[in-house]
Amino acid sequence: MTPRRRFWHVAGAGTAFQAGSAAVDSGTVMSALVFQLTGSTIAAGAVSTILRLGWLLPQLFVGYLAGRGASSMPFYIVGAFGRTAAIALLAIVLWTGAVAGWSDAALGAATLGLWVLYAFLSGIVGVPYNDIVARSVSSERRSRMLSVRFFGGGLVALLIAVVADRLLRTLDFPISYAAVLGIAALLMLLSSLIFTAMGEPEQKAPSKAATSFMAYLREGVMTFRDDPVFRRFVFAQWCGGAVLIAALWC
Repeated sequence: MTPRRRFWHVAGAGTAFQAGSAAVDSGTVMSALVFQLTGSTIAAGAVSTILRLGWLLPQLFVGYLAGRGASSMPFYIVGAFGRTAAIALLAIVLWTGAVAGWSDAALGAATLGLWVLYAFLSGIVGVPYNDIVARSVSSERRSRMLSVRFFGGGLVALLIAVVADRLLRTLDFPISYAAVLGIAALLMLLSSLIFTAMGEPEQKAPSKAATSFMAYLREGVMTFRDDPVFRRFVFAQWCGGAVLIAALWC
């Protein structure tokens, strides 16, 4: 596969995923769904917290395991197709529960449970995705790829927002949310298929993996201590996350 084709595979997969993730946005769609099912502001506020924790925590372990292996794509496949399956299953549960007359409490518990599964499966994707992208798209073209991804994904996300609004207005609750999540699952599946079809470039040199998980963690601590740029970046991420969580809980 040529570098040009890899560029468009990565950009296309990112565009499809960004559009799909807009349909399961933790601050709008999912928090509104959980609040309507549970009536709890705490449960609704926990939606974004669960997603952030699920995104970050698995990366500690996946980073170590992926560094010891020869390929990152298997980890991406598990995470990408796994999170797609979790959202698809949630759509099926909401649809089935509405038809079968399940209580809102039962649907709320199922929604939160599958959302936790989605969040932690999503966390598996981060490390292998960035590793494969770094080897597939050269550094001088990476900013252009991100621009195409976010611009294209933003345009499609606007269309998805219009469709979602129409579905939520015309269909009964919670079937309306099941339809929106079904669209999200289809877009995420498309994203995963486009990305995996690209394949994974070969490693130019074997990675120097840590001898143990504890050694891997110590390397991270040393990097945090010795690299001021990385340290400032981590502090900025912490502050941004704290602001987002505080805003959602207000």
